[in-house]
Amino acid sequence: MVEQFQTIKNDLLALQKFWGTEALGRRDEAGIEYAKGVSYGFKIAAAIIETKEQK
Repeated sequence: MVEQFQTIKNDLLALQKFWGTEALGRRDEAGIEYAKGVSYGFKIAAAIIETKEQK
């Protein structure tokens, strides 16, 4: 079970990095903010998984 949480957490962090990079490449303000929001959402999801993993 711990390995599954770690895999999911790693996947979420990879998606967060992708969307963070995507935000840097966007030219329009709406696209930048959207990509930042998606990136932040994946970061929060990974933090939640990490919290559940510790219990």
